[in-house]
Amino acid sequence: MFSEFINADLIGKADLLAEFISIDLSLSLYYLIDFLIAVTILSAMRFLAGTVANVSATHEISQKDNFAFGVSLAGAMIAVCIMLTGVVSGDAGYSLANELQTVLLFGVVGIILMWITRIVFDRLSFPKLSIQEQIMQGNMAASIIDACNMIATAIIIKGAMTWVDGGLTTALIAVVISFLASQIIMALATLYRVKVYAKRHNGDQLHTAIEQDNIALSLRFGAYRVGIAVAVSSAFSVIEYIPEQLAWVFVLWFIVALFLFVLLTLIAIVIRLGVLHKVNIAEEVGEQRNISVGVIEGSIYIVVGLLLSGVIGS
Repeated sequence: MFSEFINADLIGKADLLAEFISIDLSLSLYYLIDFLIAVTILSAMRFLAGTVANVSATHEISQKDNFAFGVSLAGAMIAVCIMLTGVVSGDAGYSLANELQTVLLFGVVGIILMWITRIVFDRLSFPKLSIQEQIMQGNMAASIIDACNMIATAIIIKGAMTWVDGGLTTALIAVVISFLASQIIMALATLYRVKVYAKRHNGDQLHTAIEQDNIALSLRFGAYRVGIAVAVSSAFSVIEYIPEQLAWVFVLWFIVALFLFVLLTLIAIVIRLGVLHKVNIAEEVGEQRNISVGVIEGSIYIVVGLLLSGVIGS
């Protein structure tokens, strides 16, 4: 009698506890698969980074003490983790095999897209500067920009992965199109910063300052890209994903994303005038390499991106 009362009491408490837990315990195996895949991919990042750079990651980190390589690798790991949250946060597959296939496929595609963005950045945004060569030479400014570039790309890819729905093929196409469209916006952002830098510094080139390892400048530039990525990714919450009208959906998404990019830039200028009032930004960042000013201006872009994302996503 007493044992039956205890069992009933425990069952009652378990049922009450279940009302406050939103995790579906019946999907534990799916969660485990997602977690193991994420851990495997992250564990392989050092090997992948060394393979892409055609060097030994261990040698660069522990023997050569290439701090720039370490910063770039850390940025890649953070970027991959951000991207993987978009892969594993969707609905569970209809079977364990399907879940394994989907997560692996999207994970691999996401990593490939992030490495592609490094090539695009080198070849299109800064054709006169090889970020990867600068990293191998120990250029910290280049490594910071590289890390922020991958993180920014991962934020957008993650947004696309959580946005798409429907068939696997259509979803992959949507992710790739989102990536390509975002790279256009990122290229425009780089062009804008290049023009601003040249205007502030009497025609000097931005890539030259990066080659000279201007960390203050790299922090500001990298944060600008991350802020744009946060704002642009919020455009996914504005446009409803309709697989049957994919072309029209992406035209609308691109228009909204482009508008958010311009809006972020304008709002950041207003905030900068208040926060950095009477501060000669060109001299402090470009000439004196004042990291505090570079970080403050860079943080403004991220803050505005987060504010826009919060307002739009609410």
